[in-house]
Amino acid sequence: MNIDKGSSAAVVVSKAWANLHGVKLFLRSGGGSQTDIRGMDESHVLFAKVLEAEDSTGVWIEVQTDKHGEDLAIGAVRMLIPWRQVLAIVVAEKFSPAVRQEARRIGFTGETERE
Repeated sequence: MNIDKGSSAAVVVSKAWANLHGVKLFLRSGGGSQTDIRGMDESHVLFAKVLEAEDSTGVWIEVQTDKHGEDLAIGAVRMLIPWRQVLAIVVAEKFSPAVRQEARRIGFTGETERE
């Protein structure tokens, strides 16, 4: 299946990968990069815009950092998630508030649409 560039997606990744300090540094810019991502299982959800899904190395996404909501000058982060760290990709025009609320509850880090 091809994923169109610019698609809104929920990318489910390995929590161990999301908890690597070098990854958290960019996903949780600011004071939160030292705090481990917790949750109910070994997965973690990133709401993102898909930039490139045809790369054999992984999927390129764009996420809004935690600080982006506070300061729009900070901008978004573009990053490659290695395919071996991707557990699932869900593509939707818009994710329901219930899905977003559940993702917040389990500690997701980024999103492209604000409620």
